Amino acid sequence: MLIVDKNECIACKACVDVADTIFAMNDENSFAFVTKQPLTELEVELADDAIQTCPVNAIKYIEEETELNLETEKPSSNDEKEKSKQQQISKFIDVEIDTTDIITAKSNIKETLDKYPQLKDVLVSLSPKFKKMQNPILYNTLARFATFADAANVTGLSVCEILHTLNKAIGKEKKLTEIFPDCISQEVKLEDEFLGNEITWNENNDRFIYNSDTMPEIIERVNNLNPQESIVIISVNNPIELLKVAKGLDYQFNIEKGKDYRISIFNPKSVNLEMNNNWERIASTFPVLDVRFFTTDPFDTIIKTAYNTEEGSGFILIQRFVPFPIINMLTEMGFDHKVQRVTDSENYVFFYKKFTEKGETSNSSKKDVIIQSATPVAYPVIMRLLQSDKIRSTFNIKELKIWEETEKHLAWITSGKADISFSALITAAKLKNSNIKIPALFVWDNFYLLTRYKATSFADVIGKKINTPLFEEAPPTKITKYLMKSLGYNSDDFTFVYGKPFGRPEQIYADFVRGTSDTCILREPEASFAIKILQEMGEEISIISFNELWNQVNPNYGSFPNAGIVIKEEFYNANKEESVLFLNELKEAINWVNQNKLESAKLSFDMMRQPVERVELFLNRVKYEYVDGEKLIDNIKSYFNVLNSEKITEVVVDDKFLNMFKL
Repeated sequence: MLIVDKNECIACKACVDVADTIFAMNDENSFAFVTKQPLTELEVELADDAIQTCPVNAIKYIEEETELNLETEKPSSNDEKEKSKQQQISKFIDVEIDTTDIITAKSNIKETLDKYPQLKDVLVSLSPKFKKMQNPILYNTLARFATFADAANVTGLSVCEILHTLNKAIGKEKKLTEIFPDCISQEVKLEDEFLGNEITWNENNDRFIYNSDTMPEIIERVNNLNPQESIVIISVNNPIELLKVAKGLDYQFNIEKGKDYRISIFNPKSVNLEMNNNWERIASTFPVLDVRFFTTDPFDTIIKTAYNTEEGSGFILIQRFVPFPIINMLTEMGFDHKVQRVTDSENYVFFYKKFTEKGETSNSSKKDVIIQSATPVAYPVIMRLLQSDKIRSTFNIKELKIWEETEKHLAWITSGKADISFSALITAAKLKNSNIKIPALFVWDNFYLLTRYKATSFADVIGKKINTPLFEEAPPTKITKYLMKSLGYNSDDFTFVYGKPFGRPEQIYADFVRGTSDTCILREPEASFAIKILQEMGEEISIISFNELWNQVNPNYGSFPNAGIVIKEEFYNANKEESVLFLNELKEAINWVNQNKLESAKLSFDMMRQPVERVELFLNRVKYEYVDGEKLIDNIKSYFNVLNSEKITEVVVDDKFLNMFKL
């Protein structure tokens, strides 16, 4: 039995956000509870997602006799349980279907199953041959053009049996009987529709045998015929359903009846922009990218695949849910798409890269580039940047790596593997001997001291354990101690706590939200996420801005730098024009994000694994400003002079160092 332990629940509403059909908040919004036990595959999947999302592990499955302080409705007997289960199933069906029309022999199979997806299992119960129809390939070809009269012909079932069974399942059997007392009369004469064409094309020498066993393979071959290609098929029975597929695809065909049926099918189309309107016929040939079982965010893999896809081709993404942000992003990148739900937890998204007006299909003139990001604060900017037409036409992104363990990106910089990196300034500046350029910064004032009690200054956190990112010698601790010292405090009076081996921002954030810690230093975006959750919970939270403290110590200083763009010097020297274009498009992306924060949140929330409203709050709090040239040099001098004077860094700010920030 699924339960929420209200003694552990922190009322963050994450489970309700993920699965509002299973969880709800109590009237006081003080804890979540289970409104119904998961029954369907979709509900079980949603419940599992909620379990993984819960930051305090308050959601769990238990044996029903276990005594816990729960909030859930429990059926009192096996009969009641079964009744409850059937009611929930009926409720699910009632929500999903539209019972306005009945299903007839002329009804299109795919349109009907798209409208009533629960009928897929009903068909399989009638004949195992319908199981093949659930194959995405056949579903997008045979079912796309076939009727239930065709289905009767293929399966050997009576069309009347099929129609009565389907209409009964949607509550329309009575109406079917009233309108068509003899539903078999709805069968139509099909053979006259397929007189065929005279053969005027060159036939392929191969011959293929068509029967119930080979049907999926043959239909796939027909569906995938290239322009000006033909296929010859031999069948004992009249393959009406196959001819419907050919007709639906606007193919030419010839049918001759002797001892057997001989069918010649020809694709008369030329390779041109018409492909954009008929790409679904080749969708089954696209390579498959199944990310359902990835242990890390698959975003970088998906984007790399998209960038490597040539016009006129595509790929099939398999995911547990429909990835709307990815769909929206790839649409902007020139992709068309088709979503196919196989089961509630298995979704096929067929992506097709459309031909442009010029019809260029080669990536040979593009510059290969490997990009990495070590900081999630840049994710919304990256998402927008990747939609740039100029970026797509100029660069072939061989790899886009999004690091969860941020320190690992340093190896890619020092080894020269990464051409372009999004990195923290202090970290990157330590690598001045690695032949890199840092031509622009765009993230400023990124750290905050957060407490779950009233705090207005460092004095209020004395005696508290301050959960701190990274380790003692890292910039967050050193800058904090500098601010403490400058404001008249002894840093030895404070207790800094680190994770093992490092203080991970995502873990610090989770501990702070669940209440196992009450004081922490957090960067963006985790700071905004924590603030939003505690505000929604009605919990007290105090926010002390490091920018405000910095300006108390350094009056009128303004913003201090946090992160920017790092370019491998070898890459820049070989691709100066392209590098400048990249920086210009980065600047445009930053401006767009600043002006379209809600739209940017909708574009990036999936990548950031947070609801749209939390990402929007982050975008309203973060400071994005593209700074380069002399203004950047002046800021770098000022910043590192402060850091060096306090022994936070030991960087020699000479011409060699400053040259790193110039192009």
